Amino acid sequence: MSIFIQKLNPITGINDWIVQQEDYDYHQEVARASFADMLHDTERNKKYEAALKSAIEMMHANGRKANVLDIGTGTGLLSMMAVKHGADSVTACEAFKPMSDCALKVIARNGFKNNIKIIPKRSTDLTVGEDGDLATLCNILVTEVFDTELIGEGALSTFSHAHKTLLEKDCIVVPQSATVYAQIVESPFVQNWNKLKDIYDNEGRLLIKIPSTIKNCAGSAAVHDLQLNQLKQNLFKTMSPPVPVFRFDWSGRTPFIFERSTIHSIKVSQSGIAQAVFMWWDLQMDTEGKIILSCAPYWNHSLSKDDHKINLPWRDHWMQAIYYLPPKLTVIKDAEVHLISCHDEFSLWFNIRSDLRLTDTDYLKPICECGLHVTFSRTRIGQINDNTRNKKYINLIEKYINADSVILVLSDGFYLSLCASRLGAKKIFYVETNYLSRKILLDFIEFNEITNVEVFENIEALQNKYNAEKINMVIGEPYFLNSILPWDNLLFIYLLKGVRHILTSDAKVFPKIAVIKGIAVRFTDLNKIRLPLGECEGFILKDFDDLIEVSSNITDDNVEAQPLWEYPGVAVSQMVDIIKIDSNCVPDKVVEISGIFEIEKGHGECNGIALWIEWLHEEGSQSVISSGPVSPPQVGQLIDWDVHTRQGVCLFSNRITSQINYVFKFDFNEGNITFKWT
Repeated sequence: MSIFIQKLNPITGINDWIVQQEDYDYHQEVARASFADMLHDTERNKKYEAALKSAIEMMHANGRKANVLDIGTGTGLLSMMAVKHGADSVTACEAFKPMSDCALKVIARNGFKNNIKIIPKRSTDLTVGEDGDLATLCNILVTEVFDTELIGEGALSTFSHAHKTLLEKDCIVVPQSATVYAQIVESPFVQNWNKLKDIYDNEGRLLIKIPSTIKNCAGSAAVHDLQLNQLKQNLFKTMSPPVPVFRFDWSGRTPFIFERSTIHSIKVSQSGIAQAVFMWWDLQMDTEGKIILSCAPYWNHSLSKDDHKINLPWRDHWMQAIYYLPPKLTVIKDAEVHLISCHDEFSLWFNIRSDLRLTDTDYLKPICECGLHVTFSRTRIGQINDNTRNKKYINLIEKYINADSVILVLSDGFYLSLCASRLGAKKIFYVETNYLSRKILLDFIEFNEITNVEVFENIEALQNKYNAEKINMVIGEPYFLNSILPWDNLLFIYLLKGVRHILTSDAKVFPKIAVIKGIAVRFTDLNKIRLPLGECEGFILKDFDDLIEVSSNITDDNVEAQPLWEYPGVAVSQMVDIIKIDSNCVPDKVVEISGIFEIEKGHGECNGIALWIEWLHEEGSQSVISSGPVSPPQVGQLIDWDVHTRQGVCLFSNRITSQINYVFKFDFNEGNITFKWT
């Protein structure tokens, strides 16, 4: 059965009524479950299996049965491993009903139907007793309830409840414990994702000051997770060794503490400004500490050689994280600083002090009070700070602004464009549809004492208040808060169409042209997030593959947004210009374009197509604002992607060696863009 629902079209900015299957939400949850890349993590699988084997053997060596409880079993992989290594009983729970149903099929296909009991419940809802879910308490617990922040999925409450209710006192837990590491760093590159910078012209004159409310804001405690392994070492300076700030004992031999803080006094290894903390964790899988599963970045990983990323396991389900220090602290080499580390049930945060005269304030979780950190993503804040990008906008504005310029800005958070007032524009109108972004813009205007600016919450408000003074320039980055894929910012063209009647006939429009481009890529690892498993550690997972494929076909477009700078990939074709769209001449029809990506011989197979958009503000490459590569890709070489945008990517499960045919379709009236690949 199908139903009508409303869905925002980011390209047109309109809520469309669309037809969806009644069980669409169910399939979307399945498709987004992200079990696949976790199961492609061979190191994780093998270390869990080795620790399980050790625990079962230890129970048997002590003359006891090995009764295993698997919390959050997913596909049932860990439960099947337990049976394989001689567990006497295995009970597994999985609260996500589609996965518990899938686990039943998987264990049956692999011949374990009579060895594993699957219970479709949360572990906190399990009962023990003659008529309960568990006949008796278990003496081995295996579970993987961790995220990048370690405790963000509720690990503390899960383990605490299990020990109180479901496990014997002298049980063995896999994993036994976890250690959280923090490393203090200086990195202007990283800080660009957190703090806005004043805007200067190309001669060093101050144009726009950042409001003090933003400069002094503590920021947000929200974890910034990313692949630190892709951060080049010249982009940061470590100011301390990695410090083990928390140890979590999953074994149950010590109490579970849900809120805690620690202070570590550290001798600074290099002079500089302490701006952020890099965080990661490791798991001690077994009772003897012989099996360690580490999420450390390459410069601190035991498998790295001379700070190179050699033999490092790739994983996307657990990454590393950045936490921004509320007050930056300038320190000199060998000085002592004090790192304050805190956690509650689900999250971590950090602070730093030069002395130990601490107050309760030093332990508080940072809260954004300026609006910036809750309105914009980290990558967007970095984009606002991008000097290369900003210079192009300033050059453009300086070139075309004069005393008669009446400007309309169509973009969200394009605060740099306020410099048009400093450079002599007569009047500037803004359309800012988002309340928080609009509030931040008003803070900029007030703080910089700019008087020739008016801000409207939508096009209609602008038109209602419009007077006879015609607008002779329209400018946008363009960027809009609802954009996900690069071409979602084509909303600029639709907004432009709605204000044509209040523009002069010779009004200048920037950008003038949008070009959607693509290139065939051989990704090192990213394709694993969509790659069928087939077999995993000797177990057949076809039923899981089928479940994901069916749900993904129902809910997923064949192009998704990814920050490709975090996922290395080699170009295996030349760049292809798919479509060029003129802002001043948008066709009122469906455009369909066919083309080919030729895979060049001798450079390997293709497992994905990367897509992006370039905005041309005027003729010449100097005016191009790209969401793609920062330098022209060379076939056979790694692509250097823009770090402040997400690109579109289509990932293939099969390996392609010759060519990829595409059909690009753009329905301009409906604002729908689709790609088909053959």
